[in-house]
Amino acid sequence: MRLRVLLFLLSGLLAGALGALLAVAGNGGRPSVRQELARAEQQWSARLAPSYRIVIQQQTRAGVCEQDLEVRDERVRTVYRNQCNQPPIWTVSRLFGWVEQLERPASVCYPSAGQCTCRVSARARVTFDPQLGYPRHISYEWGLRPHWENPHYWQALLLDDDLARCANRARGGGTVEVSVVSLTFLP
Repeated sequence: MRLRVLLFLLSGLLAGALGALLAVAGNGGRPSVRQELARAEQQWSARLAPSYRIVIQQQTRAGVCEQDLEVRDERVRTVYRNQCNQPPIWTVSRLFGWVEQLERPASVCYPSAGQCTCRVSARARVTFDPQLGYPRHISYEWGLRPHWENPHYWQALLLDDDLARCANRARGGGTVEVSVVSLTFLP
């Protein structure tokens, strides 16, 4: 029994190390989201477009909704449609701000900072408009992952504690997608 547990622990450590190596090598020389974001913001600001109409589609666990907004000087001036259960705040500058915020590393522990059995992991994917630079599609996924480096994870695993099953936890996890359906410049 002890040998089986030891082999299981070693295989977990090897899998974690292999995953980290693949994540580092997986970029393939492509620019980081941070680099793409800086280029896209420069591209957008060069357009001098203080007025536009933007249609945003959001997809969450609650479903899909749309907002159709008129923006002048990066402030929402007219709301043509708001099917979402939230204030109509999306402007191009707010989309850029959200992408920047999503790129900050998450270091949240679960169930608590004192017993960091699981770690909240997050991943953002962004597609920028090739001509204008604004974020055309943002996908944000988050969930709970085992915190391999923390002894509380291994203790919970050895005790067959439910806390070690981070990915199966009912709390934490989901996807939010925000897409620009259309963007039209106004006079």
